[in-house]
Amino acid sequence: MTVHVVAEFPMTETGAKDMMEWAASDDGFAVTRQHKGFQEIKQFLAEDNKTIILTQKWDSKDDHQAYLKARVDGGLMDWLSPRLDGEFKVTYLSEV
Repeated sequence: MTVHVVAEFPMTETGAKDMMEWAASDDGFAVTRQHKGFQEIKQFLAEDNKTIILTQKWDSKDDHQAYLKARVDGGLMDWLSPRLDGEFKVTYLSEV
């Protein structure tokens, strides 16, 4: 069953700009789209110009968590941490 994922990233303003540029890069969503179970990803910028919201669809929660682990193991948190202005949050949703 498809799982919907909402990821919220409280960023610095510079961090938000960096993340939008990263998402469009060869290491950004291009890599995400190649992971097992990927269906869709959209990126939004909140009114504060700092909070990035990602909405995603995956075949399963396990597929998303495997993807997230691969990103963390690949050093994403080392790049992301100095740009964050708080902890990021991931929420899993099911259609009802």
